[in-house]
Amino acid sequence: MKTTSRILGIIPARGGSKGIYNKNLKLLGGKPLIYYTIQAALKAKMLNTVIVSSDCYKILQYAQQFSGITVPFVRPENLATDVASSLEVVKHSLDFYSRFGCTFDFVMLLQPTSPFRSADLIDRAAQYMIGSGADSLITVRKIPDRFHPSWAFQEGEQGLHKVVNDSAQLISRRQDLPDNYYRDGKIYISKTALVREGMLVGGKIASLLTEDEPDINIDTFSDWEMAQNHIHLWKNLQKENC
Repeated sequence: MKTTSRILGIIPARGGSKGIYNKNLKLLGGKPLIYYTIQAALKAKMLNTVIVSSDCYKILQYAQQFSGITVPFVRPENLATDVASSLEVVKHSLDFYSRFGCTFDFVMLLQPTSPFRSADLIDRAAQYMIGSGADSLITVRKIPDRFHPSWAFQEGEQGLHKVVNDSAQLISRRQDLPDNYYRDGKIYISKTALVREGMLVGGKIASLLTEDEPDINIDTFSDWEMAQNHIHLWKNLQKENC
């Protein structure tokens, strides 16, 4: 698909990690975790520029091996802490390019902690974002019925509990539950104008369902073990789609 819209793809990969030490370079299926996101971004057709934003020289050196990946800077230390937000990382990248007169219409955030993300999904998300007229887009999955907000409770006064959605009456039948979704972290797309306003997700929000790809976001060792259990299946799936 040809488009005049310019999209900056950002792969954020800081060196420090409390949950899993050095996880972006930790081997998953014989490859560093970040490898899977780099490969998907390079195979996608909708991204004009793909960069790796990191404070870690080892990560940056690894990323430089891939033709098509840009390593334009070393991320400042204050943007590589546990409390630094994704919004700040994205704004830093856009500010860097704007100093050289290079602008983008959209920015796509591709977190390495979601390794099972196809190039096709990246392209479909970008195409949908451009066509939708939305200000931002997130990839989502349907909340399983057993975790549905209509069946969730929170602690109220005097040790009693109340329904989270403040419904006067519980929905008794699973079939009557309205569809609800959660963001899976695979893809975030924002208009650069929205980022300038101080938001990564906001305004008119579009969503893209991703139920055809494994839902794994690696933060803990149990997440890592789950990813290891899926890696061979994922590799075979990618070969079939080549």
